[in-house]
Amino acid sequence: MAASPAPAAAPAPLTCPKCGAVAPAGTRYCNACGSSLTVQAGSSTGTAPPAGAPPVDIRERVDQDRGVLKRLQLLVPGFRGYREGEDIRAADSLLRRQVADKVKNARTTLENSRAALTNAKQFSALNDLAPLIADLMRLEGQIRFAEQGYTGISPAVRANPPQLDRLYEYDYGFALAADQLNQTIAQLPVAAVGAGANAAQVQTIVATARGQVGQLDTAFRARVQTVEGVRVS
Repeated sequence: MAASPAPAAAPAPLTCPKCGAVAPAGTRYCNACGSSLTVQAGSSTGTAPPAGAPPVDIRERVDQDRGVLKRLQLLVPGFRGYREGEDIRAADSLLRRQVADKVKNARTTLENSRAALTNAKQFSALNDLAPLIADLMRLEGQIRFAEQGYTGISPAVRANPPQLDRLYEYDYGFALAADQLNQTIAQLPVAAVGAGANAAQVQTIVATARGQVGQLDTAFRARVQTVEGVRVS
């Protein structure tokens, strides 16, 4: 009897070449600084990709080549940036409000799933959902009402382009982490109840969401530090 093939090894996590943060395999952009984690074969040498390499999706390449600010504007509609002549405090508020709304949406999905699980008498996952809901409630408040703990971006700030670009990178990582969290939790209702109910998948989704909440919290703290770092008198 032939031996069954060994299971494929899990993909290795990625390390951001810019800030050194670790991200799960398959992540396209760093949650800490927003830098691209996708390496195009032959991009630095101009040589062709190795034989057998998958073709490069032109949409992926265009997205990679797009500036951080442009990618951020796609994630946060209405965000124009902090360039001179704009109300940078209003831009900061808009960014945090939209991210906080995404966190609130994720929390609402969790609460609805908890109610559906309760009605279906599937109580095993409820203990996992409660602390996640509490973490999202806390994080939403911190993001939405950040001025209570830090002053935000002052209208007196005068930052040079490299400082602004660095801030946009952190803003992008911040907004992207909220987007990824929402996408993960959006899978929960189908996995929790109904024809597609799968207890193991619920546990996987909750575990992934926990990690993403931690990433979002880290991205928010890094952003606050960066905002304070570009402040000049």
